[in-house]
Amino acid sequence: MAIHIVTDSTSCLPIGFAEQHDLPVVPLKVSVDGVFFREFAEISPDAFYAKQKAGAKSGTTQPGPEDFIAVYTRLLANPDDEVLSIHLSAATSGTLNSAHIAAEQTDSRRIHLYDVRTTGLGLGFMVMQAVKLVAGGAGIDGIITMLDGMQPRTHIYFLVGTMKYLVEGGRVGKAAGVAAGILQIKPILTFKDGIVDVFERPRTMRVAKERIRVLIDQAVVRGIEYIGFHYAGNRAEVEAMQTEFTRRTGIPSVLSQLGPVLGCLTGPETVAVVIVDKAV
Repeated sequence: MAIHIVTDSTSCLPIGFAEQHDLPVVPLKVSVDGVFFREFAEISPDAFYAKQKAGAKSGTTQPGPEDFIAVYTRLLANPDDEVLSIHLSAATSGTLNSAHIAAEQTDSRRIHLYDVRTTGLGLGFMVMQAVKLVAGGAGIDGIITMLDGMQPRTHIYFLVGTMKYLVEGGRVGKAAGVAAGILQIKPILTFKDGIVDVFERPRTMRVAKERIRVLIDQAVVRGIEYIGFHYAGNRAEVEAMQTEFTRRTGIPSVLSQLGPVLGCLTGPETVAVVIVDKAV
């Protein structure tokens, strides 16, 4: 009997991780001027951000059930095997709904679905931990218990160059977008109850970035299990932030580019940090 972990492309896993662990990653899709592409597979992040900066219209959609059926069918060829399919928040994407339909059409008794109620490396780190537990011989129930405990210890803080992409995508209240535009507030955003929410409202980007550094330092004091830095079309800026963190703390971290689906909603100037506190 084997347990197979499955995830989706918004996990933004470190380069090579999925291949090294034979981990299926089901891609979401992004549209550019009306043409849909499977992110990472048919359009690279850099190509997408270049088009976004040039003013291309974009949108996103979840994988179809058929995308999951193909994966589940292959993984369940052995009648004793099981699948744990771990995905981004159902409150922000229909991906889990497609996975649920696929599970019902494949073998729902052997396919277990899990909503991490976040995305990006918030999802990616949970997937990485699940893979580690599978390698250590853990069962489905033990892995799910671990994921449940990891959720409240996972924190995402991110900044965007403009709120327009989130507002246009309907991923944050329009009032927050209007306030940001009128008052020149640069909110620190987060995930709360599975959706994007405003964490704090600094008035300038400089103050917001200083506040992010404070939040990171507070996490260092608590103890960090995982930490990652996300960039979109602004690698140099975020890589410098990661380098400064490493110099000060010596703590290993991940540098990961947001894929086109998440970048479609946040824009090319996104700066994000994802922190998983150590378990007490």
